[in-house]
Amino acid sequence: MPQEKVEGRADPQVAVSDYGRLFQAARDQHITEHHHHYPEGSPVLLPGQAVREPYMGPDSVRVPVAAPKPVEVRDRVEYKALLTAAVRTLSGKRVHVLHGMGGCGKTTLARHVFDECTATREIDGFWVNAAHRTSLRAGMLAVAADRGATAAELEAVQRGHRPAADLVWHHLDGPDRPWLLVLDNADDPACLDGGWLRSSCHGTVLVTTRQSHSALWSHAETHRVDLLDPEDAALVLRDLAPSTGSDTEALLLAQAVGCLPLALTLAGSQLSQQILEPMTMDELRRRMADNPSTRIDQGVVPWENEPRRALSSTWQLSLDGLAERGLPAATTLMRLLSCFASDPLPVGVIPPRAVASSGLGDVDPPLAETTIAPCLKALVDHSLVAVDELHEQSGPPLRLLRVHGLVLDTVWTSTPEAQRPILLAAAAALLSQALPEPAGATPAGDRMRRLLIPHVAQVLKRAGEHGADALPLALTVARQLRTHMVERDDHENLLALARLTVTVASRDTATSAASTTSTTESLTDKQVLGQVLLALGEYEECLTLQQEVLQARERTDGPDAPTTLSSAHHLYFPLYWVGDVRAAESTVRRAAEGRARTLGAEHPDTLLSKGLLAEVLCRLGEREENVRLAEEISETSTRVLGEEHPVTLTCLLTRAFVLDELGRPDEAEAPARSAFEGHRAAKGPDHWLTTASAHRLASVLRGRGQWEEAECLARQVLTTRLSSLGEAHAHTLLVQVELARITDGSGRRAEAVALARSTLSACLTHLGAEHPVTAECRSFLEKAESATRES
Repeated sequence: MPQEKVEGRADPQVAVSDYGRLFQAARDQHITEHHHHYPEGSPVLLPGQAVREPYMGPDSVRVPVAAPKPVEVRDRVEYKALLTAAVRTLSGKRVHVLHGMGGCGKTTLARHVFDECTATREIDGFWVNAAHRTSLRAGMLAVAADRGATAAELEAVQRGHRPAADLVWHHLDGPDRPWLLVLDNADDPACLDGGWLRSSCHGTVLVTTRQSHSALWSHAETHRVDLLDPEDAALVLRDLAPSTGSDTEALLLAQAVGCLPLALTLAGSQLSQQILEPMTMDELRRRMADNPSTRIDQGVVPWENEPRRALSSTWQLSLDGLAERGLPAATTLMRLLSCFASDPLPVGVIPPRAVASSGLGDVDPPLAETTIAPCLKALVDHSLVAVDELHEQSGPPLRLLRVHGLVLDTVWTSTPEAQRPILLAAAAALLSQALPEPAGATPAGDRMRRLLIPHVAQVLKRAGEHGADALPLALTVARQLRTHMVERDDHENLLALARLTVTVASRDTATSAASTTSTTESLTDKQVLGQVLLALGEYEECLTLQQEVLQARERTDGPDAPTTLSSAHHLYFPLYWVGDVRAAESTVRRAAEGRARTLGAEHPDTLLSKGLLAEVLCRLGEREENVRLAEEISETSTRVLGEEHPVTLTCLLTRAFVLDELGRPDEAEAPARSAFEGHRAAKGPDHWLTTASAHRLASVLRGRGQWEEAECLARQVLTTRLSSLGEAHAHTLLVQVELARITDGSGRRAEAVALARSTLSACLTHLGAEHPVTAECRSFLEKAESATRES
């Protein structure tokens, strides 16, 4: 201890040190002192607690009393065989380190190896708690005593006359029976400094730790212990609670807890111990939806006082340890990460300068720019965060951060309520900065957007629940990303975010004094969700949503407002695809005529609505008006907007559609080819507008008898739609009908009939008997089969 000067005396040489005390008085003084000395790591007596016996060391080093014996150790086959062989044969490196995040089963694996190797009593087994210097020292001295250390030797250590570690290893290095020494929970490798960790030819040391990197591991063989495979995780639940669910239900619950062994153990224990209210695996999984870590921790034995066996405390031990070693800001960084999803997070989302400027310097503990890198490294070293790399065919690998979902949930649950809005606002700002620029589609940008979707969704969800101040920015980021994804035709990845945006925005509008702007934005959210559902073939849900938006806008904005006419335009699509062609014609005519009045006849939106009107009139057989409209919008858009404008390309596609449907493929080829080539150049080969143009061009070429190119285009469209939309989507089945027609026209009728039959079966299954695509397929098949019979 530092020396202390004695106050009130002129003599500067009088001082005390260590645990000495010096008292001064002008007259007689009576002093009574009571000293209680607690070793580091031993429990401290709190007010109101009963007096406990002083810490005297472990009860046993021969039995792993702190490591419950598992029912059965699932998976880990390679590690079990490797470690057991190393202990029994004394081959290879003599020190093995099992490292991984808290709760991943390191101690369970070590217990299995311990039991296997000591069962025949040919190998001595020693189990030492290495979580603290005190327990490590006491345990290792107990090992020395077990190996033959005399009372005099042990007393010499206690008096400081002999180094403790040297005495222990002197007896371990003796030519006695081989041994296995487990140093459990050595999460702070500094506790092993001073020579406690050594190698010996007479035995094997097995260390369990959360610390993946340490200079002490340099001469050891390290083994990362990760999550269980889903199938093995399900078996753990079946072992613990066999009568509470089927194999499928066990698999679903295992996946819900992220296949983490500690969570599986707690969930299985909870299921098996229910007496008053028996619970199934499915019921537990449903109850976990809102607060999984708290729900799972109900499986902790009530009288259990070991923080490592509860989700709510096991990872906090690591954060507390980092704070004690000078990195309290690691807790704040972990709280920031808990705002995001458990999906891989691009490391570029948290650049130090941006994090430092996002307001996290005002939280407790503050997170400064200079501390972010060391804090992140410490979290990685303690297995709370993993770093992966995503490799693509071109460009450098993208570095990603990965955190288990239960770790994030536990950290978020323990985050003070007052800090949550600040953390969420920072997370939303960081995501906003990480969004790629919308101009120009690049593979790297598209990859980044897809990676950000779950994190934007999670921040939005948390902001809707806990961070009202952060909600406007979170909604803005979600809408920006949604717009980018819609433009890139990536609807499948976008669906969950689009739904969540509607839910959160609607709730915010309903529970606050919503402005006109927020109400308008909320309706736009629903309209865009309808577009996403339409692209994915969810026509009924899309129809309900678009009708709701139209009715709301008629009430709030008026029947002829641009927003209302936009809703009428978008309502056309689900009406058409559910087969209500007359209603589709009526609503899109309203949009076309209304836009012409309010926006002007040459406005791009007016041209798009007129194009749809021309197409639906074609389906209704009204030829004169649809031909006139198709010619009119094609000429107007080319003159007003230019040949390469997206609206011009769409108008050209409409013109090709009308001419092709009227049986004039020679006239349709030029606009069809221009639309296809223009969309492919502007949007890329896989965009829905490109595939729609290719589909129409294939139909036109079929009409002209150009079978080879027509079939090539149709197969390209089919491949793209199978990949992006799936085999059950109406557009996928529609191009299969086209391919059957092309195959039949090229002289392969039997092949065409077979394809049409399988397509019709799929249409009936997925679309229904009355769907327009089903009707089209049935009509072709009947004609083809009739022609086959006649020939």
